[in-house]
Amino acid sequence: MALELRAKRMSIRAIADKLGVSKSQVQRDIEKELQAAAERRKKIAGLIIDLELAKLDALEKEAWEHIHAGELSAIDRVLRSMERRAKLLGLDKTGEAGDTGSLGDLVAVLEQMREAQRGD
Repeated sequence: MALELRAKRMSIRAIADKLGVSKSQVQRDIEKELQAAAERRKKIAGLIIDLELAKLDALEKEAWEHIHAGELSAIDRVLRSMERRAKLLGLDKTGEAGDTGSLGDLVAVLEQMREAQRGD
């Protein structure tokens, strides 16, 4: 109730008076509700990320089959999928511009594979 009243722009003091509790109780109640709402949002976001990762898993599996069959254009699909996965998981946040970490290493390996197959 305290959070609903606060959302209607009532002051903490007015809410305390209306509910017959102390201002500190109103503040604790509002903080508790805001934390619970944040946890619910975090849980929902986690479920959405899990769903997106499962989709990427399926797409990558299919693309890898194409790569192994010699369809080199599928490498780009895997790389795009890997980039999306890294964004979802926050893996590219290294603090240095242009630093892709292990993703950059994998790109180099895939490029070497592409060059080797071109040479055959």
